[in-house]
Amino acid sequence: MLAAAPHASEAFKFRVLCYYHTDAYFGAIGGNICMIEVKDGDVFLSFIHGSLLSDPHALLAGKGKFKRFVRVPDQHAAAGAPIKNLVRAAAKLRPWD
Repeated sequence: MLAAAPHASEAFKFRVLCYYHTDAYFGAIGGNICMIEVKDGDVFLSFIHGSLLSDPHALLAGKGKFKRFVRVPDQHAAAGAPIKNLVRAAAKLRPWD
């Protein structure tokens, strides 16, 4: 995550590993880049502002107003360009500005 978003802050929040902009209004929620979540043994990369992201590879799932997520099956997928591009795009979002 930090390779794709090197200026992100990293902290354990909301019971998950969270990456966010510290200067954002509402901190880790308003400035959220992504979160690494584990549910039932599966790893997910969640984006609180995911509905605002371009998703040319149709990786994002979820039907909430904003939150979207990607199931990450293995390390190879996590390091792949499609997921890195989602993280980079999320890091560029500044919905609080």
